Amino acid sequence: MNLHIHIWTNLEYFRLLNEGFLLSTWKTDKEIASFFMANFPGELAENISPQYEVNFMAIRELKKIFGQEVFNKIDGIYYWSDNCEYLIPYKNEIIEAINLFKEFDKKYPPHKIRTFTLVTPYVWDVMLEKLEETLSYLNELNIKNPVEIVVNDFWVLRLLNTKYKNLKPIFWRLILKLLKTPLIDTYSYETHPAWELIKNKSSQEIDKMKTEIIKWQLKFYASSEVSLNEYKWFLQRNNISRVAIDYMEKREELYINQNEIWIDLYYPWALVFTWRLCDTSAIWNPARWYYATDDICGRACNKYDVFYKIKTIWYNLIQRWNWAFRSELNLDYLKDDFINNENNRIVFSPFISV
Repeated sequence: MNLHIHIWTNLEYFRLLNEGFLLSTWKTDKEIASFFMANFPGELAENISPQYEVNFMAIRELKKIFGQEVFNKIDGIYYWSDNCEYLIPYKNEIIEAINLFKEFDKKYPPHKIRTFTLVTPYVWDVMLEKLEETLSYLNELNIKNPVEIVVNDFWVLRLLNTKYKNLKPIFWRLILKLLKTPLIDTYSYETHPAWELIKNKSSQEIDKMKTEIIKWQLKFYASSEVSLNEYKWFLQRNNISRVAIDYMEKREELYINQNEIWIDLYYPWALVFTWRLCDTSAIWNPARWYYATDDICGRACNKYDVFYKIKTIWYNLIQRWNWAFRSELNLDYLKDDFINNENNRIVFSPFISV
């Protein structure tokens, strides 16, 4: 298993990575906390975003499972956002990102050939032209490892297979379906067998039925499309050997028994839903609360998020741009079969990817 880091649309985060501040790498936790308190005042306050709390907890969890030196073995960088077509990178931004990627390669051990992966969203016509400029540049780029492209849109996949054949596609979490809404995590709550099934049953028999229901719920939740032979055939036909799955606690069986397909396990922010309306951009343009618009967006999500003060036992719930996310932290549910597969990856996103 390899570790990759997801860097987002703001190039400042790439610089923070290169200086050792984005991760608790090459610096102590105390230095990291002092840096954020000095440079991002208020970010750790209770009434701001819980992202920073999740970040520190996730870093500690990775160190607990994989050792204190886990961040000395970064195998590649995922760059940009899968959230929104208006976050598609322009060519000049990608050129600067590639330069920062090369700087990271030279600066930090182990000195090896790392993988650069561009993350793309679903795309409408307005922004497709800008994306093609970026894909064309990367397709001709002289780089040792093949550049990978995260695909969340079938038309982008078609472009890669017909026009930009030097780029390697990865199926991402919008195309690969997986149940993630908090409303279905009922296996920790009370279950209710149908009345017709439990009438005239003893309490012991009813408890046994509830246990059986929970067992089948867990089996269903720990499944995805990639388990289907038809889906695997489609991936092979389109030259896709890698797919991304959000990490979900209590679903140990989800990440194993996929010998033909390599898994990117996205951690710790799992996608709950996405749509074209956007609460975040409505901070600047209230019309975006009510209907989708093709006007170019000012990227308010680079500065704001919308989080919900629903303090649950397991996760924080945050909306940023037109996506909502839940944090999933406990890596104890990873099995050795997944960890020992050298083709699998954990894609660690220190903050939400905008």
